[in-house]
Amino acid sequence: MKNKRILVVGAGNAGRPAAKLLHHLGNEVLVTEIKEFEELPSKARKRIERMREDGIRFHFGGHHPREIEWAEAIFISPNIPKNSIIYRLVKNREIEYITPSMIGSMLNSFINIPMVGVAGTDGKTTTTNMIKHIIEGKHPTISFSSLEDSLVIEGLVDLLVEGRLGEGEFAVFELPHGTIRMTQGLELCAGIITTLTPDHLDEFRDYDDYIRRNLLIKDLIKERGLLILNGDDPIINTFTDEIGSPHIIYSIGRERRVEFHGRSYVTKPIPADVKAEKIKLKGLMGSEFTFTTGRIPTLICEKCKSIECECGDFKRVYVGPYKERVSLQVPGIFNVENALAAITTGLILGFDMDYLKERIGEFKGIRGRFEVIDEVDGVKVYMDAAHNPESMEKLFEGLGFDGRLIISLDNPDTLTVRDKFKIGKTLARAADLLIVSAKNETTEEIDWKAAGEVAEGANPTKTIIVENVYKSIKKALEESEEGDTIIHMGPGVVNAYKNVKMDIKRAIEDYKENR
Repeated sequence: MKNKRILVVGAGNAGRPAAKLLHHLGNEVLVTEIKEFEELPSKARKRIERMREDGIRFHFGGHHPREIEWAEAIFISPNIPKNSIIYRLVKNREIEYITPSMIGSMLNSFINIPMVGVAGTDGKTTTTNMIKHIIEGKHPTISFSSLEDSLVIEGLVDLLVEGRLGEGEFAVFELPHGTIRMTQGLELCAGIITTLTPDHLDEFRDYDDYIRRNLLIKDLIKERGLLILNGDDPIINTFTDEIGSPHIIYSIGRERRVEFHGRSYVTKPIPADVKAEKIKLKGLMGSEFTFTTGRIPTLICEKCKSIECECGDFKRVYVGPYKERVSLQVPGIFNVENALAAITTGLILGFDMDYLKERIGEFKGIRGRFEVIDEVDGVKVYMDAAHNPESMEKLFEGLGFDGRLIISLDNPDTLTVRDKFKIGKTLARAADLLIVSAKNETTEEIDWKAAGEVAEGANPTKTIIVENVYKSIKKALEESEEGDTIIHMGPGVVNAYKNVKMDIKRAIEDYKENR
């Protein structure tokens, strides 16, 4: 596709990379957006400014028939509702449609390295970075997750435009739930689904739509590729029979229950190919478990010994069985699950088990995931990105604290509205004191009502409502005693990591100066 006038509708996480790729391929691109420029998140505004400098045009505040008349081809972001005026404007006009899968296919044609994708609700970021840590010990690795400013398609387009796609021998991506349709057309050698608990549902028709969207990863797997699935998740293990492509199921052997809008989902017993047995949780010091498998398939061709079979006579190599004791530095039962997925990915990519044990044992975690911030007068301060009831429950499973646990929470809402009463109820089971910030760290708005809903759910646990994270941490330190633990939690740890961490550190410094 070259030398065309192309209209891109939507300046969000789908429209921007599509526009940048199409412009890079030699087209004249105009992007229209229903919102005004000032209404967009700051990260989006910064990217748009750079795109403008590169020659991509933008029109904000609505769509106009003359833009349709100007265009020879059109890309409509998949999150644009079907009742949008743009569909009425193009209804009776002959125009070439560019689909998300076409964008993915165009991009895929430039990528000549094995790609691994991680989908799901909780555990995506850590699992992605565990896999990256394993691979990059042997090979240069391209990776995108919520730790980077770019989502997968936008990041890949940036590398293409900057001529840096050749820097990696492998790639591993966290696949975003909202724009996973933009990855259609990419060809993954392996995919992982971690969990499918209800979250981000404002972006979907319903929970079933959210589930089906995440299961799209199965359509990205190459003909000889493999899926790795969490068999303990009550949603995932319900759909294993529908997944036709070869897959490996991992399990820690624990029944899970998800309840949402009167429906209850419970883990059903299914055979697991990879297990964690004899799990020993050592609190904040990490864990140990026995990694146990039978014979499991890999991506390696027996004849040419390659992941990307070139001999034309593919016969899959199998490895195992294994029964190996594994140690982790990162705490929590959820990280045992993440490690199972990461080690299994390493095995199917052809890494040696001894190397995998050593490498996963060296993994020290990632920013914003039980990250140590400071210790003040014998009080340890952490931050963690858990932001829905299920991830919060997992966070505290198997952890013990010598003193009291004080939880500081930023507003659980982002652009997604969450069940704040349930979050308060969940945290009250773990916390001795809960301090809730009213500030939505994504929109930067103060929402006292949201904080009040958390407090209502936490009753009768002592709960204090404050304006922002700075005041929350300051209050937590004032209320603390030697031996206590303070954990700040919430979606702001991901969406506004630098700001939240700066507020926490500023509160600590001010407390130290004035104590």
